[in-house]
Amino acid sequence: MPSTARAAENTAFDQVRTTSFTRVHGRPSRSDYELLKQEAATIASEVEDITYDWSRDAATGDEYGLLAEILGVTEYDHQTGISTYVEETEPESYNPTVTDATPTHTRKRLEEEWDRVRTCWHIRKGFLKGVTANLRDALDEQYYSQLKHRHSAYRNTTPYQILNHLDTVWCPLDVQAKKKLKDAYFAKWDGSEHLTAFGKRLDDAQTSLVRSDITISDEDKLQFYLEQMYDSNIFDKAEMMEWEQQPIITKTDYALAKSYFELRVKAHDTYTQNSGGSTAGRHNYESANNMADIGDEIKDYIAKIASASVANNDAVANMRESSKNKDAEFAQMAAQISLLTAAIAKLTANKENEPKDPNKNRGRDRDRRPVEQMTKLRNMGGYCHTHGYHPVGPTHDSASCEFKKKEGHKDAATWSNRLEGSTYWPLAIRVAIEQQGHPAWKDKSKPN
Repeated sequence: MPSTARAAENTAFDQVRTTSFTRVHGRPSRSDYELLKQEAATIASEVEDITYDWSRDAATGDEYGLLAEILGVTEYDHQTGISTYVEETEPESYNPTVTDATPTHTRKRLEEEWDRVRTCWHIRKGFLKGVTANLRDALDEQYYSQLKHRHSAYRNTTPYQILNHLDTVWCPLDVQAKKKLKDAYFAKWDGSEHLTAFGKRLDDAQTSLVRSDITISDEDKLQFYLEQMYDSNIFDKAEMMEWEQQPIITKTDYALAKSYFELRVKAHDTYTQNSGGSTAGRHNYESANNMADIGDEIKDYIAKIASASVANNDAVANMRESSKNKDAEFAQMAAQISLLTAAIAKLTANKENEPKDPNKNRGRDRDRRPVEQMTKLRNMGGYCHTHGYHPVGPTHDSASCEFKKKEGHKDAATWSNRLEGSTYWPLAIRVAIEQQGHPAWKDKSKPN
């Protein structure tokens, strides 16, 4: 076997193994199954130098790499419209069409083509071996041990076999699983995701959920989309009033409604770019939630001012009734109230002008020093006996820890068995923005 083909196999395997899948602790749920399949499908579609006819759409030229090896023939056909997938077999070492009678120039061309065919096969082999290893690392063995062969163990197990085993045995699409998938579809949009990406996600998820026997109607999708537009604080009152004046056909058609709001977001983005990238404006996605918080605080200030004013007026009335000789005290009290009102007004103005940071530190702020957003990547879902949950470093765990281990550090400590190790759980300011959507951290807290 040519060394280049073997090298391609090893390279493909190593590339897959550099990115681990999300670790599932205990029995996997339906959402765990969907996440693992998505992680595998993502890297499968990015594999290069695949020459199989079923890896490319002949009409559009779109390439799908080895996606079919993850989804299987039925779902691959549903997702791509390509129905020609077949499980490949290893090609012979030499092109069988080349004979002694083959002209030299033809022989050279055929041999080069055959080298590409064999290289493709070994890329596929290394990739499938790597994904299988990743899936096994992500799961406790009891949830795939039924696939173990009595002689070859897991040597010939494929990613599709593991995923199909989860789908049919451990993660059935029951009533509760369908409910969770549907709830996930209608999860509130927080504005950190660009509007165009949000709209595309709704479209893609609506299509993919059909295979899970879940139907999201266009009417429900439109209703949910519009609710998010009103709740997001991205658009001001004038823009939403303009929306209300749109023709009925626009307001009742999802594609037209999405186009309407995306055009306005594009205008906001262009304005922000031309104004020097300022983030102080209302239409900045990252400041939308913070602006809402500031608004609530200002309302509290106003309510306190009104309450103080009523209480002081009652006190003044009572004092006037009891004695007409306390005018000086009334004047002094009125002056104090005036100063208090001015101070609160100044505080409110300062609060409005504070920089809007949606990731402000909610933990301790020693000496009131500015806190910077973490950019280093963590091993999301991992655990270190010294450094706790989600330790810094893509592969950091108890066994591989190289960062100032505490005395008594235990390499065998894991998420599910801490061995009395650290319970540190990173706040949002200590988790890189791109990792804050990780299912093992988002909306979670440290285990008891």
